[in-house]
Amino acid sequence: MNNVNDIIIELLSLLKNKLQLFRDIMEITLEQKKDIEENEANTIEELVNKKQSIIDSIDEIDRTFSEKFNFLKKQLKVNSMEDVDFIEYPMLKTLKLNVEEIMSLAQSIMQIEESNKEKLVGIINGIKKEMKQLSVGKKSIKAYEKSDIINDGIYIDKRK
Repeated sequence: MNNVNDIIIELLSLLKNKLQLFRDIMEITLEQKKDIEENEANTIEELVNKKQSIIDSIDEIDRTFSEKFNFLKKQLKVNSMEDVDFIEYPMLKTLKLNVEEIMSLAQSIMQIEESNKEKLVGIINGIKKEMKQLSVGKKSIKAYEKSDIINDGIYIDKRK
């Protein structure tokens, strides 16, 4: 039983680290939102790189968590955590609550990300429209430019 509690403590520690990383991602996502709303989008690439680094760390935590979680299920001889008696293992309830908090935060991040994506698409479409108008404007200007008429090579034959 002591071994089970040790595993639960390790899992809680992993979830605590993961939760902090998700909070960091939320902070970066909000920075992206602000940058997009100010119609600058100057730091998007830098923020995406920061976010990717954090996601890589989360992936590592997930791998470790999965291994330890599967070992815990074997120790408890259950297929699902729903089969565990939370009275006998009260820390598992905390584990479940932490997972739910992470999932809720992840959902919030996804909603902001979707909004950011839509705004970025709008900015890109606006830039495309401006570029098209510039192209049309250049063609209009060229139509009114005076073309050089070359008079070399014009010969007049006089026949008698």
